Amino acid sequence: MVETSNIPASRVLVIGLDGATWAIAQPLMAAGRMPNLARLVAQGAAGSLASTVPPISAAAWVSFLTGQNPGRHGVYQFRKFDLCNYSGYRDEFATSNDYVGRSFLELAGQHGRTVGSVGIPMTYPPFPVNGFLVSGFPRPFGPTAQVYPPEMAARLGKWDAVQDSFNFSLSGAKTVETSDYWVRRYTEISIDALAEQDYDLFLVVWNSTDNIPHLFWKYTDPSFPAYDADGAQQFGDVINHQYEVADGEIGKLLAALPDPENTTVVVMSDHGMGPYPHLQVHLNAWLAEQGLLAVKAGSAGQPSIASRMVSKARKRLPAQWRHRLRDHLPAGMRADMHARHMNLDQIDWSRTEAYRFKIFPSVEGVVVNLRGRQTEGIIEPGADYDALCDRLVAALADLRDPDSGQPIVARASRRETLFEGPFLDDIPDILVELNPDYTGGSAVAGPLVTPVPLSDLSEYSASHHPDGLFVVRGAGVREGAWIDGAQIIDLPPTLMHLMGLPVASWMDGKVITSIFEPSALHEVTYADYELADVDRSTRLTGEEEDAIRAQLAGLGYLQE
Repeated sequence: MVETSNIPASRVLVIGLDGATWAIAQPLMAAGRMPNLARLVAQGAAGSLASTVPPISAAAWVSFLTGQNPGRHGVYQFRKFDLCNYSGYRDEFATSNDYVGRSFLELAGQHGRTVGSVGIPMTYPPFPVNGFLVSGFPRPFGPTAQVYPPEMAARLGKWDAVQDSFNFSLSGAKTVETSDYWVRRYTEISIDALAEQDYDLFLVVWNSTDNIPHLFWKYTDPSFPAYDADGAQQFGDVINHQYEVADGEIGKLLAALPDPENTTVVVMSDHGMGPYPHLQVHLNAWLAEQGLLAVKAGSAGQPSIASRMVSKARKRLPAQWRHRLRDHLPAGMRADMHARHMNLDQIDWSRTEAYRFKIFPSVEGVVVNLRGRQTEGIIEPGADYDALCDRLVAALADLRDPDSGQPIVARASRRETLFEGPFLDDIPDILVELNPDYTGGSAVAGPLVTPVPLSDLSEYSASHHPDGLFVVRGAGVREGAWIDGAQIIDLPPTLMHLMGLPVASWMDGKVITSIFEPSALHEVTYADYELADVDRSTRLTGEEEDAIRAQLAGLGYLQE
């Protein structure tokens, strides 16, 4: 049983703009190109929204759904970590099966609140809610498997005709066209649902403000090293266009609300976005210089001739063929390619104390080669492990670019200072958050910092930044207020509080009380919600994995 709160209840509409950032939205609002968002900001409270570490959609959206840090819900990346394996990953994708039973969508249903959810990432396979749920990215195509309840699929029509919207190896014009389609299609589904039923909690997420910048930033920023002046004539305003499209759809949803006076509107993003870093820092090379990583005798510390030849051959193929070729390789061969690409085959593990763990462009990991964890671990657990971790954190925090003298690292942390929960041991021992100009490189010898190849910057020209955005407008919410310090894990408890529901005691996030007028402040109540008994051993089929792998590769999330 759960308690019932006596807080005045509001209906809630949540609009997610995946990857949206104030750096783009605010100039457009000032220019009159996003009037609906500008009106919500003027009438409500707004601020930056700190994402997860790393600021990747898989971890961030699951934190949004559960109110928990990744150490508690267990999802860090689209692929699952495996520190026992020197490659760092299992050939298995994170899905809703990893957290189902803990989402605030399900908790609201325990109180009889009706829920509609359209397109939230990381909600595949779809799971039962007190209403309906359409799974978001990444997912296989075809509506039947994407929807709860399954019988709702017939109402959604045929989706297969536009399945290429997640194939971002298409031409630029086709990518924009299909991205626009999905924004408008999600809006149509939402408006139709709102016309049929007055939902207590309704959520819709559009991905175009994330997908398009990944591939089109190179056309918008003349200072970007891979700026494409010719392409800019056609695509120079395409990112702004996606924000304008989203703003227009916000207006349609607001107009479709059946009970606008009693509905709190929330607009949010899971992380921000900015240019892809143009310099790569080779932490394995640095670790080798520190005497903490050993290179095999005869190895050059750079990619082998064979690896370089394979890499060059792959880059000459159209992107869609590269992805298809890789996707159809056996898991063992993919793992071998990954090891060679990361130069793992050049490391002498029997003499290595710590090594680099590739996580995300803006966040690197360092893993201790721990006896009893890795097959060739040499560092003893306990005092030796702690001393090495502390030494690494201190040294990494002071790491500077030898060419410019600029600091490379924004923050280096032991994992337990950032996360807590039953999945803490899955996380790399050290998290290294890099400054915006830097990303991780794979060399195990040679210069500490080298330029990112222009061919790489041309393919994926934007990456995630830590700060997203949020806006809240509704009865009792301060007007025109700017809120500091909010985190994505704070949204679920805040939304439950707005609905007059007690917050789950096991959530890490806190109600953002600073959004409320003093007269509207109510004591936050908590409850120990019963968690559903879920079989978490269910895995995706091979066909499902292939479809999801292709979608993730198309956005650069699986650069192996």
